[in-house]
Amino acid sequence: MADITLDELPDPEDRNAVFEFAMSFNGYEHYGSFEECARRASLRERQTLTDLRNELFFAARASNHRGDDDFLDVYRELLPIFEKLVAEKP
Repeated sequence: MADITLDELPDPEDRNAVFEFAMSFNGYEHYGSFEECARRASLRERQTLTDLRNELFFAARASNHRGDDDFLDVYRELLPIFEKLVAEKP
């Protein structure tokens, strides 16, 4: 997974950009299964960029399945943590 920069974090008001960003990480592939992706997302550990990206990915997939935009609320909640972790990267 490539490192991300602050400039790559989408505006939380841009639904399509946030969805595209969420889909740029595939938690199913990363963790090897839907079940493990879901389990890790539900832990809400939020210690690493992988934790954040997986949680957002899973929220976006769930929103897509339900036909809602609830993943945007998750992104808004995660954005300050994304910014902190991205800024801390060497």
